[in-house]
This record gives sequence, C-alpha cells and structure tokens, in this order.
Amino acid sequence: MNWRGATTTKERILACLPYLVPLLEVFGFGSFLFALIPPLMLLFLPLLPLLRIYHYSLNGIALIPILVFFFLLVKVVHNPTLKHFLRFNAMQALLLAVFAWLCSAFLQFYGYSSDFLFSALSRGTDLASILVRNGGLILVAIIVSAIFIVVVGASIYSVVQCLRGKYAEIPLISEAAYSQVR
Repeated sequence: MNWRGATTTKERILACLPYLVPLLEVFGFGSFLFALIPPLMLLFLPLLPLLRIYHYSLNGIALIPILVFFFLLVKVVHNPTLKHFLRFNAMQALLLAVFAWLCSAFLQFYGYSSDFLFSALSRGTDLASILVRNGGLILVAIIVSAIFIVVVGASIYSVVQCLRGKYAEIPLISEAAYSQVR
C-alpha cells in the first residue's frame, strides 16, 4: 500500500534501518539453526559487530536496547514531522523486537536463555548429545527456531517492501503499528 505519498530513496533506506533491532534481538534464537546449518551463520556475520555493541551490559543491565527502543519510539514513531512511511516502519520494527523480547523473557522464566544451545555448542558439546540428554529440549529448540524464522522472515519481508517503497502488511503487527502511528 503506497497511499501516503511517494517516498524518496533516502526515506526508503532510513525506513529499513529500524529492522536491525528485531534482527539483533532475535539473533540468539537462531543458535539451533546455526548449529544445523553452519553456512546460515555467514548471512549474519555483518551483524556481529553490532551485536557486541547492542548487547553490551553495564553491571548486568543492557542499556543500549532500552535506549534504542525509547529513541525510536519517541524521536521517530511519535514525531509527526517525519513521513508516515518512516514512522510506520519504525513502529513495526519495534513491535517485532518486543515480540522477540517477550519470547526471550518467557523462555527465561522457564529456565532457558534464548541462546542456550549456542552456549552449549560453543563449549564443544555435540548437538545430538545435547538433545538426547534433555528430552524436552528438542521442543524448546523447535519453538526457539520457529520464533527466529518468523522474526527474521518478517524483517526481511519488511525491508524488501521498504526498498520497494511499499508498506509491509504483516497480520496483527501492521494493524498495531497503524494504530500507533495515526
């Protein structure tokens, strides 16, 4: 949908940038898929320097994700001087990031971190032995992988639509984004 007016190339590129936030939030969820398909990690190598900065914590508190969230919310989404296209995409990216964060919080509540497999695999433990020792872990690995695929897929789809100058219509997420940006 392109009913709010034409967009320039600069606006299209700027509208893509907020989608880095959900990709950075959901990166840890891809550990199982990265272990199964090692070349998949090559696609995410450009994000590694940003990941270190984004997840830097000061005394156990990750301030940068909070600052980025509030900056995008206050300075972009709720700024009526910016074009609707940019504000909508920033809000949609924030909603995807909030979804990833809520999933991470839910998993942590049940004793799993979003990168639980990644940490075990980095210690040299075999993937098959991890899953065999922990029967319920396979279900968690499937859920974590599904969350990763959904958020990464929605982000990539949205970036492609942004570059085309069109609004990415993602069920539920787009409706919520529209209601916040109007």
